[in-house]
Amino acid sequence: MADMLQFESKDEDPQQQDTDQADKQRQSAASRRYSSDEVADIIRFSLLDESGKQDEAVDHDELLSIGKEFGVEDAQIDRAIRSLEEERRTKDKEQHLWQKFKAHCMTSIAVMILCFIINIFTGMAIFWSSYVAFALGLFLLGHYAGVRFAPEFVEMALERSRGLARNYYEDQYMDDKNMAFNVWDNSGLLESDGLLSFANNTLKIEYQTTDSVLGIFKTSVKEIEVSVEDIRQVRIERKMFGSELVLQGSSLRIFRNLPGSTGGDLRIKISRLSQLAAQNLIEGITVAKG
Repeated sequence: MADMLQFESKDEDPQQQDTDQADKQRQSAASRRYSSDEVADIIRFSLLDESGKQDEAVDHDELLSIGKEFGVEDAQIDRAIRSLEEERRTKDKEQHLWQKFKAHCMTSIAVMILCFIINIFTGMAIFWSSYVAFALGLFLLGHYAGVRFAPEFVEMALERSRGLARNYYEDQYMDDKNMAFNVWDNSGLLESDGLLSFANNTLKIEYQTTDSVLGIFKTSVKEIEVSVEDIRQVRIERKMFGSELVLQGSSLRIFRNLPGSTGGDLRIKISRLSQLAAQNLIEGITVAKG
């Protein structure tokens, strides 16, 4: 009998030990003080399982309320939010720069492979493709060093390049009165560059023709004025690859000597820089015709 009691007491000892250990841990946790970093880690880990649920998200007011419970001022939380947003923007910029670098790598590798193939088929007496690969490799190395060690400089350079391109495009695009055009003749041997403008109920066409082979032989700048009364219709025709400005004359002789003239119509391809000028030209002619 004594042996049985002794056996039962031994079975109960591990459970009692676990209970005592848990009580000690709770008492220790209740008396412990946590730093602000530890509090942040505890909250972060507790929200990991709920991070993908929109219903469990915390808005700004709730965040301020939680901060007050821990003795954190609203200004401190606002500063922390701004720091977090700045950190995220920095990470997004770095990720964007690495994506640019990956695209640069893919483009450079494709160019290298193409140059090697051309070099093989044109003869290996001069291995010129190796110079191309070496130059592209130097560019890639410099790009990698910039993204890895000086991302701010690379971002500044990209912004500067985009700004110059944007300013150049805006300078060209803001010319909303003169529509530039480029027309080839049917033989493909002559190329004409010119400008269209409309003012005082008159369409003025200036152009110069150049040979497309050498680009040396050029005609003098020719200027033709067409009264709005001689223009029967003006419209834009949308094509698969761009659009055309179509001016229909009242007779075949109106545009007969102009480049781009076909069957009494003057057809001019509209470039991206001349979209606004073309729209204004159509509006001006339409208003003038009443």
